[in-house]
Amino acid sequence: MPKVTSVEPQKKKKERFNVYIDGRFAFGANLETILKYQIKSAKVFSEEQLSQIIRKEEISKLFDATLKFLSYRPRSQKEVEDYLIGKISKKENIKFSQAKESNLIAEVVSKLKNYKYLNDIEFSKWWINSRTRSSPRGKMILKSELFQKGIDREIIDDLINNIKNQKPLALKAIGKKLPRWQKLSNLEFKKKVYSFLISRGFDFDTIKEVVAQIEKKG
Repeated sequence: MPKVTSVEPQKKKKERFNVYIDGRFAFGANLETILKYQIKSAKVFSEEQLSQIIRKEEISKLFDATLKFLSYRPRSQKEVEDYLIGKISKKENIKFSQAKESNLIAEVVSKLKNYKYLNDIEFSKWWINSRTRSSPRGKMILKSELFQKGIDREIIDDLINNIKNQKPLALKAIGKKLPRWQKLSNLEFKKKVYSFLISRGFDFDTIKEVVAQIEKKG
């Protein structure tokens, strides 16, 4: 049966340890794992026990890495899954298509959900609010962006349908452009407004209202 021959602190990460089995490096582990399984020199494990420990440590390491990934901004489940696929692919030196089949991904995602770190509805709300504050987008673009993030269509439709009046957002989106276009002919001005707001995902009815309001003020 496999026997632990040495447990040594890692040089760069003092909170992690290198575990040697029968004189050879076997795996890295954090302090929690070391204490939980009482991993120390001369300790003997069955092959099954060892595999279980290594697997739990892999999940723990991926979980911690994903928390750091989530610390920069909220993420959708698909974004997290893609991140994990990339991590596994690099570590195992395998193709993305192969890494995608790893059942470690589902376990890490499940753990993240249990700790409330992952929620596609909350992520979608954050995404829409973030866009509203910094770079307004129309419903069509928002739908496309959320779909690319892997959000379920039902969630997208439910949230997007709750956005009622898009005119203030369209006016905000075009605000900085107006001074540059004021000297254009009426026809060229309208072309610019329509082209820009369509590219931002706003519908024709909203754009018509925006143009009408600008013309009224002018």
